[in-house]
Amino acid sequence: MSAQETPVIEMRGIIKSFYVGTPNELEILHGIDLTIRRGEFVSIVGASGSGKSTLMNIIGALDHQTAGEYILDGVPMTEMSSNRLSAIRSEKIGFVFQTFNLIPRSSALGNVELPMLYAGVPRADRRRRALELLELVEMGDRAKHRPNELSGGQKQRVAIARAMANDPAILLADEPTGALDSATGRMVMDIFHRLHREQGKTIVLITHNNDLAEETERILTLRDGRIVGERAGEGAIGA
Repeated sequence: MSAQETPVIEMRGIIKSFYVGTPNELEILHGIDLTIRRGEFVSIVGASGSGKSTLMNIIGALDHQTAGEYILDGVPMTEMSSNRLSAIRSEKIGFVFQTFNLIPRSSALGNVELPMLYAGVPRADRRRRALELLELVEMGDRAKHRPNELSGGQKQRVAIARAMANDPAILLADEPTGALDSATGRMVMDIFHRLHREQGKTIVLITHNNDLAEETERILTLRDGRIVGERAGEGAIGA
């Protein structure tokens, strides 16, 4: 099996329930099977209430499954301590959120450096890589600006640079254009395409927007906690 065919995400029979053991127990995910190969650009599409946020939290090691097997980049994610989950998130997953989640008092450069600071990267090295990443997303000239001095699109580009800081196995993007106008959203999607094409990044896009999903290589449709459809997107046709 080549490196590109190696699964970076393997899920088998993933169930997620809340209020387990009480009369109000509620099963949100009902036996999800999911494989995402290294270097794929995949979208998971679902309406509000479909379970996509719950699934994203498990993919992103923000929450545990109730049952089933999840292997992330070769690491079994079952029965893992909170500290170990935190370390896995830092090492293997780059998050891009709809609301940017930048540190208000820190510059763009400081925000991009932060994951590397937590990972113990020496100051000179993290400064150099942060500047390189800001250049990559065309924000090098805004390195010293704080978030309140940046537009929504600029904040999201900084957030993408931050997500790339520790060279993660996966970029996990949750409605990354949801707070942006269409032109700015287009710019952000173009950055994802470039990272996928030029750096071979594995990208998982969580969205309710079918037009954005269509740009990816593979589209998975989630409804009522089950994957009910899978098809190739236009990204696969253009590959």
